[in-house]
Amino acid sequence: MKKDTLFTARNLAVMGILTALSYILYLLPRLLPIFNLPFFPSWLDIQISDLPALLGGFALGPFASVIIIVVKCLLKLPLTSSSGIGELADILIGIAYVLPASLIYKKYKSKKSAVLGMIIGTLAATLMGVIANRFILIPFYAWFYGKGDYNVGMSILVGAVSKLYSGVTVESFYVYYLLLAVVPFNLLRCIISSVIAYLIYKPLSKFLHWNNVKNDGYLLSKSADETLKIAENYAKTLKAGDVVLLEGEMGAGKTVFAKGVAKGLGIEDEITSPTYAYMNDYGGKLYHYDCYRLSSGEDAEALGLTDYFYGDGICLIEWSENISEVLPKDCKVVKIEKTEENKRKIIL
Repeated sequence: MKKDTLFTARNLAVMGILTALSYILYLLPRLLPIFNLPFFPSWLDIQISDLPALLGGFALGPFASVIIIVVKCLLKLPLTSSSGIGELADILIGIAYVLPASLIYKKYKSKKSAVLGMIIGTLAATLMGVIANRFILIPFYAWFYGKGDYNVGMSILVGAVSKLYSGVTVESFYVYYLLLAVVPFNLLRCIISSVIAYLIYKPLSKFLHWNNVKNDGYLLSKSADETLKIAENYAKTLKAGDVVLLEGEMGAGKTVFAKGVAKGLGIEDEITSPTYAYMNDYGGKLYHYDCYRLSSGEDAEALGLTDYFYGDGICLIEWSENISEVLPKDCKVVKIEKTEENKRKIIL
């Protein structure tokens, strides 16, 4: 998602919904003690409030994921019991999780890259959890519970975890707490979020994705020749690397429009529907897709069709809804509606 296309009304609405969901998940452990696991200290509640931010990062881009994390934590500030220190740590750990995952997915756009990104994000969040606890959270709570005396506060913290970690002392507290609590805790909650994201992202993708259609109204075509001319003129507005989704029912005229785009790009080859070839390559200038017979973006990836999305040619895709989860986020859209036998409503 390009930064200048993030703050559309639709995208802001999606971010608002995801932020609200993230906030609810953030507060849930405070309401339901079932999220306290007996092998972690009582204040470490398993929560998956970073999950909506991860979904937002995949759908709208890395910047959106960071916004959701930050706003969620700011909303919790009025309820804070740590003078905002806990929320600061949650921001750092949350960003460390969702940002690498979103950046990697944005670059490569595949299930494999999503999994790789979530693995790297999980490791980054775990490392950040160690750093945040060692240098921010524990020093603060030691000062807070000790009423300004760090050593007294550390003794209180040692007493709080002594039932879990026998033999722990003030001197060994960080070793016990970081290795036996912070590391497995953050690994577990990030793995849970990652698995859920992997399972639900595709079903949610139609809601989460937003292709930026310019509000230029529509053009009326009264014949195939007029559709060709409209497409030829439209081709002159395209630039290297653009991905254009051709939407319309069977027989609406998508292939006719593709012929006009090819003509506008100076391609003299005969343009035919790539129904059985999936994609026709016209000298690297134009890649014409027909995804009607594909069942998922994973099929497109397996056939190598997604490799051309980030090149110098124009990608023109029919039946793109079948591979929606692997499409770039800043696609252009052309909708062709059949109004009468020879008339078409073309929305650019």
